[in-house]
Parts: sequence; C-alpha cells; structure tokens
Amino acid sequence: MAFYPVMLKLKGKRCLVVGGGKVAYRKVVHLLEVEAFVTVISPSFIEEILSIGEKGRLTVLKRKYKEADVKGFFLAFACTDDKEVNKFVAKDGEKYGVLVNVVDDIDTSSFIVPAVVRRGDLVISISTGGKSPLLSKKIKEKLESTFDKRYEKLLEELYMVREEIKVSNLSEEDKIKIYEEIIEKSRLF
Repeated sequence: MAFYPVMLKLKGKRCLVVGGGKVAYRKVVHLLEVEAFVTVISPSFIEEILSIGEKGRLTVLKRKYKEADVKGFFLAFACTDDKEVNKFVAKDGEKYGVLVNVVDDIDTSSFIVPAVVRRGDLVISISTGGKSPLLSKKIKEKLESTFDKRYEKLLEELYMVREEIKVSNLSEEDKIKIYEEIIEKSRLF
C-alpha cells in the first residue's frame, strides 16, 4: 500500500481522538503542539488527559463513541483497545469525509503517522509504510543522535539570510552560492 507523504497545517483545525489511554494521550499532546482544537471521547481516561482537559486545552467527552461523532472534524484518531470501535470510527470517517488513523491497523486507516525527528523547524519524517514501526523507531533514534541542535541553528541562519537576499537583485546562482558557503562553513556536511 502506497502512502503520499505530506505535512498538515492543523492550527485551528478540529481534530478528534477516540480513546483515553496512553496512545490517545500521545496523540492529544502532538495535536496540541501544533495548535489543533482537540476533542477526546472515551468512557474512561488516564489522569494525564484529564489534567490537560481541566486546563481547558481540549474538550473531554466522558462517554462511548456514537455514530457520526466524527462528523465535522478535519481528522481523527481511533486509539481504543476495542478493534470494533476503531473500525466503526474509520467507517464513520469514510462516510463523512474525515481522515482517520486507526492505531495498529494500517488497512483500516486512511492515513498513517510517521516517526518524527524535530529540531525546531527542521522536521524529518520516517515511515516504513506501516510495515515495521520498530524499524521506524530505530531509524528515528539514529537520526536523533546525528541531527542535533546545530542543524536547528543552521536552518535559522539560512532562513535569516534567505529573507535578506530574497528581495535582492542577486541571481539565483549567486544566492545558491551564498547558501552553500553557509552550509560548508557549518562543517556539518
């Protein structure tokens, strides 16, 4: 199965997490990091999710998932320990045009989430197409040790220079030379 790699701007988008355990918690945290509006539905929750809810950072609905709950959301995550509920969420997503990730069920999911190494705005995504999350994790660990904070600083420097010379009369060739000099000077490559 082939997946199209993409990075989504979720700021201000309504996202649903169905489930109240550790996996759901991780999804909630990552969605809040990108400023999504998060609703979580589950009959029970771990304390960490309730704590975030008490701070007003997400909507917590303490009940079972009901038909059409997914309607109106941009995307959803089905993270329950009940495969039938997860499949129900996925079917609802398909019915209402909502992308749904079903944890540990690539065939039912309309999207998957890659492993990610993040250094500021430098984001490296690792995916095995759902075939081996463990291999993705191992590759992520290797990349984390290679791509340290220096790459974040390099990216910021390149961005600042790019903003300055973007409006200049320099040729594209001269601009590229400047970027290459900065990268060469960093001694990271």
